[in-house]
Amino acid sequence: MKTIYIDSSFKCHTSAAEGLTQIETNAFDGKCNVYIQGYRFIPAGQTWTRADGVVFTGEMIAPWKSWAELDAAQREYEREQYQALAAQNAEYEAALSEIEVALGVNA
Repeated sequence: MKTIYIDSSFKCHTSAAEGLTQIETNAFDGKCNVYIQGYRFIPAGQTWTRADGVVFTGEMIAPWKSWAELDAAQREYEREQYQALAAQNAEYEAALSEIEVALGVNA
């Protein structure tokens, strides 16, 4: 469950500010801030009217920024997460090897 904040036109924000409404949702779990901030989130029971008069009823989630831009930001975020996890795993493997040597497990 992630906390997001929406403005009067239902654009998402990732930090609280005056005039924003706090929302708890699973829709953006695992997503980076840049990705989230490029979306519009209309909660259930609410509506948003686009400039051309088309009405959207929530719950609805849709990008308002270029999806390609948002996808690129999310992919970079996931690469960074993967690299951090791989580095952490390498540290664990090295520590485990040291313990095994100290205990004579592989001797």
